[in-house]
Amino acid sequence: MGSEVINLIAKTSKVQLVGGLDKITSSHSNFPIYSDISNISEKPNMIIDFSTPEATLLLLPFCIQNHISIVIATTGFTKDEQEKINQASLHIPIFQSANMSYGIALISNIVSIVSQELKNSEIEIIETHHSNKKDAPSGTALMLANSINKANHHRYSYTFDRHSKTSKRAINEIGFSSIRGGNTIGEHQILFLGENETIEIKHIAHSRSIFAEGALKAAFFLAEQKSGLYHMENLF
Repeated sequence: MGSEVINLIAKTSKVQLVGGLDKITSSHSNFPIYSDISNISEKPNMIIDFSTPEATLLLLPFCIQNHISIVIATTGFTKDEQEKINQASLHIPIFQSANMSYGIALISNIVSIVSQELKNSEIEIIETHHSNKKDAPSGTALMLANSINKANHHRYSYTFDRHSKTSKRAINEIGFSSIRGGNTIGEHQILFLGENETIEIKHIAHSRSIFAEGALKAAFFLAEQKSGLYHMENLF
């Protein structure tokens, strides 16, 4: 994803890339890449973060101290880690999304509307990712479920594992299925299963460039905001 962001910025005259941060020391002809945040000499206006929860939490104090806005595209945060992000947003502008695709943002809005019209349908979310993805279900799958739940007064419970269950499906339940394998960038299916029909809404990512495009769109938006926590829905 770092390479995708670099390639996109190279085509954009409105932004200048001043440095990178990677745990593996490397070099680039146009800008320095650091392996330790304490060694960064540049003071950017914005950081775009595609990393890990541990790395993101290391960035937050640096951003607060230097009044730097940050776009967080990392997933897999615990409740305690998310609370640290929430607290940091009191001091700096933060844009956070489990998926930086603008198409996913549209899908999230669509399924929230559909769920209100199909209140008797049973909802299942199936997501597929490459074999190296660590968190399951994906942050995007949870984001889609949360969008549905918010639109329906939080009446749904989430089921992640039916292996140990011996009871039938609950009425207000959203089930998750996670598939890992190969080099699949990301697929998400939302199924609304009724007695006589099924409606399926599906998003397939064909290129990682869509996430870089969304992150840069978020960065331009965030540059004009005050301290606070912003999400994809704020771009609509």
